[in-house]
Amino acid sequence: MEAMDTRSASSHHSQRGFWALIVTQFQGAFSENTLKTLVVFLIAGMGLAPNERDRFVLIVGACFSLPFILFSMLGGNLADRFSKRSVTIWTRIMSLAVMLFALAGLAKNNIDWELVAVFLASTPAALFGPSKYGLLPELLPERKLSWGNGVIELGTFAAIIFGTAVGAIFSEYFHGRQIYSGAILVALGVVGLGTSFGITSVPAADPTARVRIPFLGDLFANIR
Repeated sequence: MEAMDTRSASSHHSQRGFWALIVTQFQGAFSENTLKTLVVFLIAGMGLAPNERDRFVLIVGACFSLPFILFSMLGGNLADRFSKRSVTIWTRIMSLAVMLFALAGLAKNNIDWELVAVFLASTPAALFGPSKYGLLPELLPERKLSWGNGVIELGTFAAIIFGTAVGAIFSEYFHGRQIYSGAILVALGVVGLGTSFGITSVPAADPTARVRIPFLGDLFANIR
């Protein structure tokens, strides 16, 4: 009877950890896409020539996408070497620092800082990705893995859609005072960091794994 109670408590704790992961993931994807869309709309409102405007918009897309190419493999390496919960917490700390930088760029209306912020916002997301998916089988029983994958994918796409819409709204509602947009993103970063502590603690998958820095050699080898 006591063993059954222990298993039940452990299962309940893992379920709470799973939902903490879902909220953390939603916040991250929402904030990243809000920032990206906001910067695109700010560029559109700068009165640039069409060619220059289109060039800046392409740069925003490249800044947002490039970290997922560069750092995802490193994220997988970190997810093996350290507890995935620890990796998640540290990426949320990174994300909060990035949003503080974005706040400064938005307050100064400095497009260069804003572009750097878009790139930096995607970097913790790329590092977090392998831990996010790797946590699922450690938090859920095997019979619920498909359901868990569905929930996390639904949450991610919902965050992307809502973040895109909210970024456009921020560009208009806070016109000329984007410091408020930055402040909201910082506040959301604090929320995401807080929920990451609710994820169930799990052991490292391979504590002896080496973290390869530089890692570009592995990247090129796998692309090839």
